[in-house]
Amino acid sequence: MNLVHFIELLLVVGILIVVGFPLFGKIARKQAFSAVDPLGEEFKHLLVRKEEVLLSIKELEFDFKTDKMSPADYDEMRQKLEGEALTLMERLDELERRKKKGGKS
Repeated sequence: MNLVHFIELLLVVGILIVVGFPLFGKIARKQAFSAVDPLGEEFKHLLVRKEEVLLSIKELEFDFKTDKMSPADYDEMRQKLEGEALTLMERLDELERRKKKGGKS
């Protein structure tokens, strides 16, 4: 009787190894996390922020056209948002140039 249980145990362990090795063997060879590209992450963040600022400008224009704000407030906020958008676009251009320069060399 014990020999039958031992053979069953060996059979189950053998099946687990045959099935599990291909599944778990691949995981061990892959890296759990890839290296972070700081320039790439900054570029993504700036793209999102640029879209937020441009959307804010559109909302500001809508608020001004619907008389929800004074012309002085509108001008002040518009200059601030346009300045931020310009700064963001300049930084994005700089990162693109660095990325292209790094890719060619």
